[in-house]
Amino acid sequence: MKHPALFCAVAALLLSGVPSTYAQDTYYWYAGLGAGYSRVQFYPADFSFGGSPACSPRGPCTETKKEFDAGFKGFVGYQINRNWAAEVSYVTLGKFHYKYNDGAVTQDGLYKVTGVGFSAIPTVPLTRNLSLYGRFGAFFSQTRLTFYNSGFTNGVSSDGRQVSGTSFLTGFGAQYFFAGENGIRIEYENFGTAGDCSNQPCVGRANAKMASANLIFKF
Repeated sequence: MKHPALFCAVAALLLSGVPSTYAQDTYYWYAGLGAGYSRVQFYPADFSFGGSPACSPRGPCTETKKEFDAGFKGFVGYQINRNWAAEVSYVTLGKFHYKYNDGAVTQDGLYKVTGVGFSAIPTVPLTRNLSLYGRFGAFFSQTRLTFYNSGFTNGVSSDGRQVSGTSFLTGFGAQYFFAGENGIRIEYENFGTAGDCSNQPCVGRANAKMASANLIFKF
């Protein structure tokens, strides 16, 4: 499905008449912690050759990249009613690499994305404890690109660049509460485009995503 988060939002509205015996308790606060598998998809135009200050004047480089890493998140939310919640989350997506080698010098571009998300959570209760949900909101990201150069006689040098940005946050998942209290959540999130190349020095752009497993605690 092309827009799963939108589908969940519409479904939540259509199923607002689900019998109360299948609805979770309403009007409660919750918090959670999660870990998952993160991926960034680098924009090739921002990184290939020209993205490396070492390669540009030196000639052709070979390129390798690592686009996967472990990600972590924490969140706090409020379940407004059985069909809607609001949530704030902090996410660190991990460390990713874009490497250049011209035969003499290896340059490693270390790419890190962290940020804060604000989301509306449309929820579709299937039973009293099990529900499906979507996510849509905004992600305020902090992206840092640091170049580490090796192969020089004086050792290792680095060049750091950092930029802030805002993107559209979407996602979907399922959650289950044990005995109506604490629970687990499996989720997929798309954080949109992190980084920016409109100003110099360029911090390359990448599309960031994460699949995660989370623990939820009501309070």
